[in-house]
Amino acid sequence: MARKAACGMLEQRVKELEERLRIAEQELEKKDRQIEEHFIKTNASVMETELARIELNQIFNAATDGMWIVDDQFNVVKINNVLIALLGMGLSDGVGKKCYDLFQGSLCHSDDCPMKMILKGKKQVESDIERKSGDHVNSFILTASRYRGLDGGLLGMVESFKDITERKRIAADLQKANQELHRLAIIDGLTQIANRRRFDECLTQEWVRMARGKSSLSIIMCDVDCFKLYNDHYGHLLGDVCLSSVSHAIDHCAKRPADLAARYGGEEFVVLLPNTNAEGAVFIAESIRLKVQDLMIDHAVSPVHKYVTLSLGVSSVIPEYNSNPQILLEASDSALYEAKRAGRNQVSVKPIGASDLRLHFQKNA
Repeated sequence: MARKAACGMLEQRVKELEERLRIAEQELEKKDRQIEEHFIKTNASVMETELARIELNQIFNAATDGMWIVDDQFNVVKINNVLIALLGMGLSDGVGKKCYDLFQGSLCHSDDCPMKMILKGKKQVESDIERKSGDHVNSFILTASRYRGLDGGLLGMVESFKDITERKRIAADLQKANQELHRLAIIDGLTQIANRRRFDECLTQEWVRMARGKSSLSIIMCDVDCFKLYNDHYGHLLGDVCLSSVSHAIDHCAKRPADLAARYGGEEFVVLLPNTNAEGAVFIAESIRLKVQDLMIDHAVSPVHKYVTLSLGVSSVIPEYNSNPQILLEASDSALYEAKRAGRNQVSVKPIGASDLRLHFQKNA
């Protein structure tokens, strides 16, 4: 009986030990799985880091722009061959050095420094930057982005430098060419003063400006007396020389920055005088007449004078909004006709009243 009881107790003990062993094996298997999973994750992380490193190297090596990585202490961590060549140094001369010592650009040590802006929370910074090397200045588009570690912490920035020096040079040449093209479009080829197109533009602008300021605007129409006779007698070559000399004399008398002397067509010239009343315009017109006569350009076949002379017509008005500047041209042209009819080599004036201005507006409405 005692033997049977002892056997029962032993069997129970065996079962308990078997259960504990089973549980222990399960725990061991669980730990083995955890270790294996951790190893797999660790291995994957290592592989991911290696792949990221390889990918970064490939990007650096394949980039056509200069690139480097700079840490948050402004130290160069990595630099590609393009930027090394651009800076004219070796790889060992770049890594570990301060970025502002290697690339002294126009943003360095300023509040617009890309690194400062990245550290303040900017995700990406794009700026134009210049770097002077001797007498030569290179222009770049700089793009800076955050550079983070595996834990997501900010380590510094990645910067790329796109050289736009040639592009800016071409853009500057294009702008210069367009300016020259515009100049040619508004300058008379023979006399090198403003042409009819430029005069028409300025007349419209000044008409509005004088209407706004309630100021006088005057026009002087000038015509070379008996120029056809001059051309027939001396020839077109000397005729061109004559027109060029006359134009310079007229331009010399239009002294203020806003004054404009222009060739209106053939042997006819026009002078636009903002902020000038009729009295002032007549004074300038008479100065022009005397200036041209003082050139003493021989005109042997002129019935007016032995030298080349001008007939001039003057008109002046205070423009009004919604009126047409054509009235001023017509009035000065009419005054020019009166000067010719009266014997040439003189100045004639035709005033324009407010009623004339309103009548002209109604006629052209």
